[in-house]
Amino acid sequence: MGIWKKIFGKKPDKSPYLPKPEEPLDISFAKNFTSQGGLFLYNESREKVLYNFNEICKENKWNSDEIICFNQKFSSHFKIPYIANISGKLIHHKSLLINCEYLISNTGKILLSSKQINHFKLSDLPKTILVLAKLNQLVRDVSQGMTQLKNKYPNKIPTNITTLKTVKYKKAGSVKNNSKNIYLLLEDN
Repeated sequence: MGIWKKIFGKKPDKSPYLPKPEEPLDISFAKNFTSQGGLFLYNESREKVLYNFNEICKENKWNSDEIICFNQKFSSHFKIPYIANISGKLIHHKSLLINCEYLISNTGKILLSSKQINHFKLSDLPKTILVLAKLNQLVRDVSQGMTQLKNKYPNKIPTNITTLKTVKYKKAGSVKNNSKNIYLLLEDN
C-alpha cells in the first residue's frame, strides 16, 4: 500500500493543479483555423498542391487570370498573373495567392508581412486568399512567430506585419472587416 493511499485514501487520477497537456501544434492550428471558417487542404507533395489549387479554381469557377500573386515563381508555377508593385485596391480580383511567414497554432491565424502582401492593407486585397505554407511554419503563438521573424530577417525586419483571419461563412457582404475567405494549402516539409 502506497504512502499516498495510507494518508489520504485513494490517489487522484489527475491533479486539478497540473497544467493540461498541450496538443501538437498542427492539431491545435487545424482545429482553431477550421473552427473560424478556414478551409484546409493537406498536401504530401508540390504536385498535390498544384492539383488542389486547380480543384479550388474549378469549385469556385475561377479562370486562371482572375487569381493574382505578387511572387514571380508562383506566377509561373501556377500559371496565374504576376502583379508587380501597383497602387490602389485589388478587391476586383477573385483571389490572391501568397505564402506566409508563420501559422499561429493557438489562434488559427496566419502571420503575414510585406514579403507576402507588399504595401497593401488587408482591406485592399481580394476577399479570398489562397495561402501556401509548410508544416515547419507552425508556431505556438504570435510571440514565438515574431521571435522567429526577427531571427529569419536579422538585418531588416519586414514591415506591414499582420495576422490574417478567416470569415465564418455568412451572407455575402455582411462582413465589413478585414476578415477573408482563406484556403490553406499546407505542404509536408
